Amino acid sequence: MYRTYFEDYSVKWSEYFTFKREDGILEMCMHTEHDSAKWSLELHRAFIPALADVHHDPDNEILIFSGTGEKFLDSMDPEGWERYGFRQDMNFDRGYDFWYLDQVHEPFALLNLEIPVIGAINGPFFIHQELALLNDIVIATESTVMADGHYTGMGIVPGDGVQTIFRELMGINRAKHFLLTGQTMDAQTLLQLGLVAEVVPDDQILERAWEIARTVFKPRARSTRLMTRALLVQPWRELLVKELPNGMAHECWGVHGYWGMAEKGYDIANLKSSNGEGTS
Repeated sequence: MYRTYFEDYSVKWSEYFTFKREDGILEMCMHTEHDSAKWSLELHRAFIPALADVHHDPDNEILIFSGTGEKFLDSMDPEGWERYGFRQDMNFDRGYDFWYLDQVHEPFALLNLEIPVIGAINGPFFIHQELALLNDIVIATESTVMADGHYTGMGIVPGDGVQTIFRELMGINRAKHFLLTGQTMDAQTLLQLGLVAEVVPDDQILERAWEIARTVFKPRARSTRLMTRALLVQPWRELLVKELPNGMAHECWGVHGYWGMAEKGYDIANLKSSNGEGTS
């Protein structure tokens, strides 16, 4: 039967993720040159096959997903976006091949995992929050802050799944306010709203994630873990199957009317226009 091996994919995807495994518990941390991850088109695409490799390794029983350094995901990689022509006005090829094609698959690469997943948010994050918030147990550090970089940062439609995820987690009106105003939420607010389950000191995030893996998931029978995971992610799967392609179509269509990166002086790393408006 088809399967993958830790020894292979931990090297294959080492440019984007570091891996560690003990007793069937796999730790997977995204990074950029072994420091905090910067969101790039390559990293975006790498999630899909990398998580497929994790999925097809039967020696993986539990996944801990986190970032590296002091930040989870709070800046972009300017060189990568320029390399693929995103300093120019948007066209169909870039909108489809790099955005729509990837994003209608990326959340499902995570949801298709049949093993429990612990999301360990190691610091600030402003984009692709599904990588943390769609998981079975979500914990964060005290320094974690969250904003969304679509509408108020890039000036584009927040349609890549955040319209569904935040509506479900926050409620409709609070989610709309969050997406439209560029509101920043700190760790305690995320805890009070129920977006994260625990807030821990910064230097204890992975230690706590491993403790959860060993005490909450590992003692249960394998069949119990797998079937519970299947049950709990099913609502997300149904919602995103229904809503994600439509949201991405709106986002990809909208950028033909305005695309900030084509503006002179646009700060890709921090999603700021030349007049200083943005997420950070």
